[in-house]
Amino acid sequence: MSKILIVNTGPTEFERHGLYPSAESKDTEAPMSRWAQAVAGRLADYQVIAVYACPMPEAVEMAGIIAGSLGLKPVKMPGLERAGLEHWKGLRPEEISAMDDCSGAAGHDAFKLPFQGMDGLEQKVAASLDNLAASHKKETVAVISHRALSVIMILHLLNMQEKHYRQIAQDPGAINLFEVRAGMPSALIINDTCHLDGLI
Repeated sequence: MSKILIVNTGPTEFERHGLYPSAESKDTEAPMSRWAQAVAGRLADYQVIAVYACPMPEAVEMAGIIAGSLGLKPVKMPGLERAGLEHWKGLRPEEISAMDDCSGAAGHDAFKLPFQGMDGLEQKVAASLDNLAASHKKETVAVISHRALSVIMILHLLNMQEKHYRQIAQDPGAINLFEVRAGMPSALIINDTCHLDGLI
């Protein structure tokens, strides 16, 4: 059985500016290194053999710190290098907000994912995650991602539709644990923040 740990980053610039809902944090200004160290301490309880980073700056930074603490080197999440995320690179949070309808959506039918409109992102995320599980049978890996991609990955593993996006809670620094049993992902832990004492 393989295990996949999906780790949400600490607060991103978008969350710190209140553009995307997240749990209230006691220390949203804490550096990403502090969040990463807290997560790394928890991941030390698992036999993680690889740490993958989704292609956003916060995820890459956090993955580097976590991997280093585990004696590993971070690896880019395969298949997501050209997932369209570069459209946000260098933009200020208010510019992102102007591109996105999610904060003003009313109800699930009107809800628009932050990444909707980017060519097949959800399919790319699903394929990347499935390939990861197939490549690490009987091994435990960690995937470090920002909130939106974390939720998309969780929805895929739970075989849930996009309309349930808002029903998946992902607090900053949260850990989610899935075990793949006979090809079927099983959720063991969702949105665990017990390791974040003093941060949330």
